[in-house]
Amino acid sequence: EDVCNDFTLDVAWRSILGLDLKEEEVDNFRSIVKDWISGMFNPFFLLPFQFPFLKQTKAYKGHQYLVSKVEEKLDELEKNGADGSTISAMYFSEDKEDNSQRLTHQQVIDNALILIFAGSETSASTLTCASLILGLHSDVWARVKEEQQAIQSKYGDDLTKSVLDECTYLDSVLKETLRIKPLEGMEIRKTEQTLIIDGKQIPRGWFIFNNVKATHMNDPVLQTEDDSHMDIRKGFNPDRWSDDATKPSVWLPFGEGGRRCLGERLAMVEMKVFLATLARKVDYDLANVKSSEDEIKWKKMTAMARPLDGAEIKPRAAVPVPV
Repeated sequence: EDVCNDFTLDVAWRSILGLDLKEEEVDNFRSIVKDWISGMFNPFFLLPFQFPFLKQTKAYKGHQYLVSKVEEKLDELEKNGADGSTISAMYFSEDKEDNSQRLTHQQVIDNALILIFAGSETSASTLTCASLILGLHSDVWARVKEEQQAIQSKYGDDLTKSVLDECTYLDSVLKETLRIKPLEGMEIRKTEQTLIIDGKQIPRGWFIFNNVKATHMNDPVLQTEDDSHMDIRKGFNPDRWSDDATKPSVWLPFGEGGRRCLGERLAMVEMKVFLATLARKVDYDLANVKSSEDEIKWKKMTAMARPLDGAEIKPRAAVPVPV
């Protein structure tokens, strides 16, 4: 879990914010962001007003630290021009139909913070769950390794976009992980007009709460009476994604429509890079799951599922899979 957290946070400050942190600053950045994310699950921060004592919390100070870093970056971009970071693309983007229309200063800050959260917390959670699941399914892990061996022998060690696009089985593993362990909470939408759904009226201006996990659970293509299709031991099957007859009819880990997650492509790329690199360099056993009967406990108050032990592993040098 800690390795996944640090990896995704490093992607956040390098690629999303385009920061040039010194080596001694990196640990401080990671620690502050973790405090900020932890505070998001404090119900006091969800209230429409703020208590004075909240400004003394690590979460609030973490938020202020990130805002200051974003503002420093925007000043730098204004002075030196665009670079290759995500925040640069947002800052200089223009409306195709009206070049005068750009995101406001505050909108860039807000979107940068959203991407830091989405590009680190959720990706780290998915990678932690994937590490647990692959430890439970040695046959799946062997196929991930086999695919990487074949790709490495064909293209070498570089993991470019075109190379990652050929990691089709790895893509299925991630999709299946996100199907079983998507966002734990709900997405919120507001109706622009009165709707009639299944004979029930939802008035204009009302909020709709979409539960992604429940939607996946009720998928008519996969649904079972005992809900075993949502079990990481019984229901995990990456091969379902290669057959139209078994492919899920609904998959919403990144939402859908015009509000679909901005960080989806970045998230999928960084997760593929992590697992592809892991498969090429490391074999491992789960430290705290010895048999199929061992109960897996989960953390509470998280945006996405995380095993209580953080998917602790016992790593060893990778051994090639016989082909």
